[in-house]
Amino acid sequence: MIRVMIVEDDPPTGALLMRMVKRTWSDVSVILEADPRSALEHWRTVGADLILLDWGLPRMSGLDLLKQIRRSDKKAVCVMITAYSDRDKVLAARACQVDAYITKPFDAKQVMASLSRIMTSHHEPSGSEVAEDSIDDFIKRQVTEGALGLPIDPDLVESIARIREMEADERINIMRRCQADSALLFRLLSLANSHHYMGGTDLVETFDAALRQIGVDGFINLAMELSLFAGSHLKQDFLKAKYLDCQRDAMSLIGVVSKLRQHLEFDVAACRSACLLYRVGELSLLQLMQAWIDDGHVLDEATCASVLSKNAARAGDQLQAQWTLPQPIRERIGAVELLPSGNVKREPIVMRIAGLLHAGDPHQELPRLMARFGLGGSKLGA
Repeated sequence: MIRVMIVEDDPPTGALLMRMVKRTWSDVSVILEADPRSALEHWRTVGADLILLDWGLPRMSGLDLLKQIRRSDKKAVCVMITAYSDRDKVLAARACQVDAYITKPFDAKQVMASLSRIMTSHHEPSGSEVAEDSIDDFIKRQVTEGALGLPIDPDLVESIARIREMEADERINIMRRCQADSALLFRLLSLANSHHYMGGTDLVETFDAALRQIGVDGFINLAMELSLFAGSHLKQDFLKAKYLDCQRDAMSLIGVVSKLRQHLEFDVAACRSACLLYRVGELSLLQLMQAWIDDGHVLDEATCASVLSKNAARAGDQLQAQWTLPQPIRERIGAVELLPSGNVKREPIVMRIAGLLHAGDPHQELPRLMARFGLGGSKLGA
């Protein structure tokens, strides 16, 4: 097993580097540290075979951390990742026996190939995967371990990577696509509400607000991270069809929420975000099933339907926990399917009403919920 330590204080870049390392080797242990002193302590305790260092770390530069490591460890492979590319910086890093020097912004595939090459002389990582008895075993293991991603169009990722070079009209069109993409919205909201980016106590619940928090560079790295999950590019026709069904269903639910806005006062933008995210459990399973197929296994449409029906709720919960989506956002997403007893918050109730109007009301919940707002079924057109 290869032991990798990443020292990077920017969350999108750190997450991208972690995903790149995991895609490069199957047998790898990787830890991400944001604080260089904590990283130094971890290295002294556990050690590492490969260390990826950001130059501009807080309180101690990556170069200073490299100097500390090299005082007693000449064997670990150390890679400096930085925005600096001038000759003096390169020479300073080389003087401290850096093994490679990667300049931001970087191409993920090129970096992965470089890491693989420089580690070849040190380790011979195993290319074999853990054998799975069945698709059910595979799904259970992935969901339990939290190794979940979401499908994303590789062409969209490529467009995002060059968004700074685009003309205004093209950029606007791409951003419209991004705003309707469940994977990008989910990851943006989880990151924008993390402790690293939260500047105050206000919850970030929309794409635009999250993008302002993260910034364009962080957004590009985030898209690259999503694209590096195995199976993120759906190629199987019935998986692509199911993905489109989920997206159309989300847009249909947004239409219901928009109509409710004509009769009720509520945070419509936040509820629209919840509409786009309420089927992320199924989307994450599509990504896993594509990964299963990509690994050489056979999967049919009937088995796909069975996997979705048995695992969607659990996968959705795990995905939200994995990326630490804030509880208020989770409540709004979950309310589409079920409103917990005693919940009196306005937006979750609105989301439950929208869900019932959208999918049907077999247990006659709507009259009671609408009565809270003084509404009748005829007024909503129900």
